[in-house]
Amino acid sequence: MKTKLISTATALIFLCTCCTANCDNKSSPASQDAQSKSTTQFTLVNWNLQTFFDAKKDGFEYSDFQKSGNWNTQAYTARLERLCQFISQTNADIYVFEELENEAVIHDISNLLSAQGHNWNQKKFWNYSVFAKEEETAIGIGIISRYPLSDFKTHAMDIRLHNQAQPSTRYMLEAAVSIGGHKAILLANHWKSKSGGEEKSEIWRDWQESLLAKRIAQLKAQAEQALPIIICGDFNRDAAAFICSFDNKSSTNTLLRYAGFLQTSYEEAQSLWFNSSGNFVNKKGSYYYDNRWERIDNIMLTGKIKALDFRPMADSPWANAEGLPFSYKIYSGEGWSDHLPLWSCLLLFD
Repeated sequence: MKTKLISTATALIFLCTCCTANCDNKSSPASQDAQSKSTTQFTLVNWNLQTFFDAKKDGFEYSDFQKSGNWNTQAYTARLERLCQFISQTNADIYVFEELENEAVIHDISNLLSAQGHNWNQKKFWNYSVFAKEEETAIGIGIISRYPLSDFKTHAMDIRLHNQAQPSTRYMLEAAVSIGGHKAILLANHWKSKSGGEEKSEIWRDWQESLLAKRIAQLKAQAEQALPIIICGDFNRDAAAFICSFDNKSSTNTLLRYAGFLQTSYEEAQSLWFNSSGNFVNKKGSYYYDNRWERIDNIMLTGKIKALDFRPMADSPWANAEGLPFSYKIYSGEGWSDHLPLWSCLLLFD
């Protein structure tokens, strides 16, 4: 049997707001003076939106949505309005969302934000976006950004080494983002869930880790300098379950494994969940299961980039009074997501 790690470039959609004339506008929201500065600060939010399907049933939605009589245009519109309320309220520069159904949802987000008046100042609008998912699957990954996005790629794996067939796994989405004269790479992930048992499914998350580590190594080899890379998403693996190494002399704390044919290699990254002593920076995680916090959603950095702030956003109305995620319920139409969003303020430097 043959094992392959496939990296394929695809013609993903480069979206703007409802006005296509702005698609050629390559100016950054930052001032022109910022182009000459040696550092650039921006904010990024990562959030698993918990099965954010549109109102059209195409047969690939999860069964509870397909069977529910409560899921309709009205319910979708209400949920969409809540998401746009969140975007307007938090006002980050870049949003990475897991579990969007399709690119039409990205269009709807953009159009609703535009209708709410954000298009009056195009420099503050999220003029750039990208979406990707495998064909005939339920959910994918979407990014909206105030800063130009380019060089879109999806990365998938085809593993034929085991006695069991590879389950359906989601793409890793790659995009370059230009911010204040700097270029950074976004690697957005949504790894195999623990359904079927955590131990049994772990092998597939190991392969997805290998795919990620290989791509990081490729990007580093192609770059003349320490290219800033932002690794984010829902990894369905706790931050502490990675190989962690805490050395006060280094800002990195996480080793990502690439399982090569001859040997295993490692790529260093900094998970924002930890301080320099190896303790969690926040008592709360991003996902609450079996009466305990998990930190399966993550933001990791490598290269010439550092974090100025990071936290799970345990705020009302998307969290309850105890700071737990206010998950979405189809039967009532209430709620947001069973994950908390992650907030980060990041700094690019020369």
